[in-house]
Amino acid sequence: MVLDVIEANLGAGLPEGMALLTVIPVRQDDGSPGFRLRGVCCCGDGTEFPKVYGRPRLELGSLVSGDGELPADVLSLMQIWSRTKTRLTRWLDRRLAAHGDRLQLVIWDDTGYRIPWELFWLENDSGRYEGWLGGIVTITRWLSIHTPWPEAVRDYRSAHTCTGPVATYIDGAMDHDLSLLSGYRIERSGSMYELTKALRADGDALALVYVAAHGEFGEQVSECTLGSLSLMHVDPMRFLRLKPSATFVFLNACHSGSLGYDTKWINDRVLRGFAEVFLRSGAAGVLATNGGVGDRLAHEMAGELLRRLRDTPGLSVAQAVRDLRAEAASLAPIDLAAVTGTAANKKLLTLLYRFMYVCYGSPRTQVIPDTAKGAR
Repeated sequence: MVLDVIEANLGAGLPEGMALLTVIPVRQDDGSPGFRLRGVCCCGDGTEFPKVYGRPRLELGSLVSGDGELPADVLSLMQIWSRTKTRLTRWLDRRLAAHGDRLQLVIWDDTGYRIPWELFWLENDSGRYEGWLGGIVTITRWLSIHTPWPEAVRDYRSAHTCTGPVATYIDGAMDHDLSLLSGYRIERSGSMYELTKALRADGDALALVYVAAHGEFGEQVSECTLGSLSLMHVDPMRFLRLKPSATFVFLNACHSGSLGYDTKWINDRVLRGFAEVFLRSGAAGVLATNGGVGDRLAHEMAGELLRRLRDTPGLSVAQAVRDLRAEAASLAPIDLAAVTGTAANKKLLTLLYRFMYVCYGSPRTQVIPDTAKGAR
């Protein structure tokens, strides 16, 4: 299992159709924070990108907020930032030429800059694969995981099939999400703490852990919450229920996928966040958000995703998320300069929210929950 981005032989064991892009934090010549890229593909094409890029300020959690930027301006900023990543664009173009729609891209980002790679604007001379990367390519994220028990971490290169019941905590304000799980055998907890307690105990294999709650994010562990439970208390936990067999985790809460370095208290250059805790415990994948998503849109996203997974056997979670992003992107205007006024900008929010959902883990993870008794 590959856990460290610096020491690993990243090209080893990549299955057919999979490529890996690593994003490594470095310092620029003037000492300011930056990053560099390295790409490797299953077909043996390894590329070192020599340029060091400066840290962008493109966190969707800040840009798409009440005091953030207009949606059209957010998308334009992403196009402007993407345009100068010329070597990356050509590398991605070669990967698509080699593997087409079967391409699976794992982005291993250890920077903590919360770069929205799914909104990288991919140029193409032919126009065939032009658009927002996360709507064209099946993408998952990875990060360096620090644990004395690396054997518990599931490999992002492997295919996983998650079966069993659904363990869930749904905040009272989001009770309508319970209807999305009505066809499945569920184990419901009354609070986020109760859910974590249940996951720390031994039990039958789970197909899915589903959380619908409020979340908050800050650089310090004390500023991050999920369902009113602080990351300060969750970070040391190990969810033993996830160890015996593959389980997928869907954290349908604001900022639940955001990762950061705690420089105030810990200062050890280790990325922390709720998604990392589940991956470290053995989750085969985590779907979470990198910003604030409204309750209605979060409910719609969960409903459409679960419906698509149910109706399309063999479809991985990451593929389904790609398809949902692509649908939202297809409804958005290509000419952003023509988007003016509040109403026109509001229509772009669906696109931004869909791309705010990020998958961690294997792009080959499938979820097949047990059906409830009497359900069809």
